[in-house]
Amino acid sequence: MVLSRIRNIALALVACLGCAAAQQAKDQAEADLINSIPNDTDANHRLTSLDKWTKDYPDTAFAAQRQMFYLVTYQQLNRTKDAFNTAAGMLKTDPNNELALRTIIGSVYTLNPPSPADLDTAEKASTYVLANLDALYDPAKKPANQTDAQWTQLKATMKAFAQRTIGWIALTRKDNEKAETELTKTLQLDPTQAAASLWLAQALFAQRTAHPEKQAEYIFETVRAAEYDGPNSLPAAARQQMLTSVAKTYAQYHGSNEGYNELLASAKTSALPPAGFAIKDVASIEREKIEAQEKADAANPAMALWRTIKTGLTGDNPEAFFEMNVKGTEIPGGAGGVMKFKAKLVSMTPAMRPKELVLAFEKPDVPDVTLKLDEALPGKMDAGSELEFEGEPIAYSKDPYMLTLKIDDPKTKISGWTGKNPAPARKAAPKKAQ
Repeated sequence: MVLSRIRNIALALVACLGCAAAQQAKDQAEADLINSIPNDTDANHRLTSLDKWTKDYPDTAFAAQRQMFYLVTYQQLNRTKDAFNTAAGMLKTDPNNELALRTIIGSVYTLNPPSPADLDTAEKASTYVLANLDALYDPAKKPANQTDAQWTQLKATMKAFAQRTIGWIALTRKDNEKAETELTKTLQLDPTQAAASLWLAQALFAQRTAHPEKQAEYIFETVRAAEYDGPNSLPAAARQQMLTSVAKTYAQYHGSNEGYNELLASAKTSALPPAGFAIKDVASIEREKIEAQEKADAANPAMALWRTIKTGLTGDNPEAFFEMNVKGTEIPGGAGGVMKFKAKLVSMTPAMRPKELVLAFEKPDVPDVTLKLDEALPGKMDAGSELEFEGEPIAYSKDPYMLTLKIDDPKTKISGWTGKNPAPARKAAPKKAQ
């Protein structure tokens, strides 16, 4: 894209040089050199002729054309640094030379590595293009071999390309905050710039220590660079490797793959995350769980106590926990016995006037507490009925979990029992004597 016009410009210069060389050359020797260069298809031989022209005729009426042919020749020989320097020299006398500006902006990426001075030159060229787009791409300056639509499209393309280059230069200089700003602007101008998405991800990742909140955006931009497969996308093999890696990163950061498919769909269609975008990290999720649990415990202290007891009795040393913290203690406790456990009835023994109740505390269909009664309760109740109780733990089972409590006074320690003994059968009245 950046240098696609060079060959056309070179061909145009053939006519320009040919018609003017005889009239403006200093002598016949220069005229012969000038006339030989445009028709020379051997780039190495042409470079030799250009060097001879420069040596023998340092001052020439065709200085601008000679620089242009140097630029063409260096490009054909893949001498990127020389092409870059030639374009920079051309801008000294013609700051509006669109091709020289494009050459610098396009070539800086391939310098290995670009020097600080090279980065300065490319940044200056990119900034100049952005500030002078209308002048550089004035319709009157359109080359004859391009349509109006092509010239207009080139203007839009160079706007995004120059903006992208400024962001890449900031990233190369490790100015990550500036890189983030400039690359975001690039993607706003042209969402297809997958390379800009990848560089933006790198800039965000580099700020993870000072700004850990930017890791979510880093993940989004990495997914974008990997998932996007339209114009200006990255090579398929590189995208697949990136996608595999970022999937692991997401799971580590979030603690699971939950929400990842939705992220893939969003990043595939958008170059930047939507407003309010966030991915909760493991620490935040855990903190929210703790806060929610603390709130729930404050609202239901009996459940909080139950959970503490169960955690201890299903842990690594349940025997010691039971002896030291549970056994012989009236639970759940509370002044005046106002706090009681609440559970659903699963079964009773015997079926009438029971002295043992099996209840489900945490889940309505999973028995986890047994009440041993000193006195039988009247009648019976249906399974699923809700009871409240307090008592003294006397035994437990770790797996399956079961806590057994002794109830020494069922009438006061159990609430909600509505069972009644059946009324005694009536005795038949004695028959009267005849």
